[in-house]
Amino acid sequence: MKQITPEQEEFLKVGDWNTMRIRVQGDRISSWLNGEQMVDFEDEKIGKGQGRIALQIHDGGGIKVLWRNLKLTTL
Repeated sequence: MKQITPEQEEFLKVGDWNTMRIRVQGDRISSWLNGEQMVDFEDEKIGKGQGRIALQIHDGGGIKVLWRNLKLTTL
């Protein structure tokens, strides 16, 4: 998987609401942060996944994460 570049880190609005879009279709995973593409890759293991959807943030520096306006669309 490709790492996020320093330029992509600038897309995050610290202290404000951000918009995240995630698309998983088959083995392909793409994500956008505030309209800017962050990742686009294929992973066979993810493509075979079934079950629940979980929201996760990696621990670091006392980050507080809130989620709102979640929408799920079947492709």
